[in-house]
Amino acid sequence: MKKNFIFSKSVMAVSMLLVASMSLAQTSNSTYFLEGFNQRYQLNPAFAPERRVFVAIPGISNINIDAQSSVGLGNFLFQSASNPEMLTTFMSSDVDSKAFLDNLPDAASFNVGVNMDILSLGVGSKRGFTMFNVKLRNNEQVNIPKNLFAFMKAGLSPGSYLIEDMNVRSVSYIEWTLAHSHKITENLTVGMGLKFIQGLAYADVVFESIEADLSDDIWKVRTDGTLMASIPGTALKYNSEDKTIEGLEDFSFKMPHSYGFAVDLGAEYDMKDIVEGLELSASVTDLGLIGWKNLSKYSTVRNAAVDFDGFNGIDVTGDNNDVFDGVTDQFKEMIKLDETSSSASEQVMLDATFRIGAEYTTPFAKWLSFCELLTIKTGLWPYTESRTSICMKPCSWFDVVGNYAASTYGSSMGLVANLHPSGLNFFIAVDRLTAELNPQYIPINDFGLNFSVGLNLAFGEKRNK
Repeated sequence: MKKNFIFSKSVMAVSMLLVASMSLAQTSNSTYFLEGFNQRYQLNPAFAPERRVFVAIPGISNINIDAQSSVGLGNFLFQSASNPEMLTTFMSSDVDSKAFLDNLPDAASFNVGVNMDILSLGVGSKRGFTMFNVKLRNNEQVNIPKNLFAFMKAGLSPGSYLIEDMNVRSVSYIEWTLAHSHKITENLTVGMGLKFIQGLAYADVVFESIEADLSDDIWKVRTDGTLMASIPGTALKYNSEDKTIEGLEDFSFKMPHSYGFAVDLGAEYDMKDIVEGLELSASVTDLGLIGWKNLSKYSTVRNAAVDFDGFNGIDVTGDNNDVFDGVTDQFKEMIKLDETSSSASEQVMLDATFRIGAEYTTPFAKWLSFCELLTIKTGLWPYTESRTSICMKPCSWFDVVGNYAASTYGSSMGLVANLHPSGLNFFIAVDRLTAELNPQYIPINDFGLNFSVGLNLAFGEKRNK
């Protein structure tokens, strides 16, 4: 049996637990204090690029990948007790229920985001800088409580289960930004970015509760949940007889029909009149919303019990598609949905991000500074991070940053290398990399990754700070 095949099917089964398919960052937080990094205005619109003109190279100017998971391969695949040379999924009777559940966190959480600059252009003068940017943004978030896995392992064992706060959300959109940074006084610089948003795809599945009670060898299951989706060019295929979602209709290209608006605000203040070398800054980004149109809406029949005979008859070895199809089909039997609207509208707030930063440049070495950045992200799954950095600028065209962060997802180390001689800016940044991988490069346990890379063109003399 091929281990990578088993893994792919196991992960697919977990991701389909809600009978639906499913980041966080806009760019690397580690680059916040680097004047030679062109895109840092995306973190704080008061920050202007270093040189008077910069042009992004389409597709490779700024790519950011952000991924987090509280679980990995080792949480769901086990060595078979009856055949030690074989792996089996957590659904096998060979896997002890208590051992499996004790190894799980309170919730299996997944967060994956991919952001990419498509086009950027900036032009500056002595006191101001104007930037234009087009960016593709995507974020997938999943939260699955431990009690759901306990219920899946229960079979027809006596008991009652309450599964609460199960969520899946997927958002994709194109963002058009016009930003301006302006020096108000010798010490104060402010900035603003106005964003026009074109929504590409949106799906949101929320189950407030799933109650399951065993009665006469049959589970009585009551669910309280909703599903919303808006995808131009296709729609969810709804089976009104079985009250289930069968998949997607055939796709055809259509222009986005959902739009939104957001604003970025920022300020930077040089404290040299009080403490020489100290600079303070603050920003809020993505303060806005998207008005999603042509939403298909579905909801469960509240207080109506569904008879369910448990997760039985699934091929747990993973040798074929039955392990994936079996879990999917049995969830369809358990969760029944009524279509409430096929063309609804919904205004959905973006996840705003607040940042407060402080940088102290040492008087004995102007190339060395110590920095602190506090980041707070709002939304369905809030996120807080405190990042302490050492910034070294040994020459006028090269910067390196090392830092340590403590966050909602635990602690991590970060590193940035930034080349910015006249004519170009190349950077590579890792905010977070915590993972133990198997030979197929699949995470075994919980993992975290935030990686950014980009190449831009920058011209003209350096602007006076």
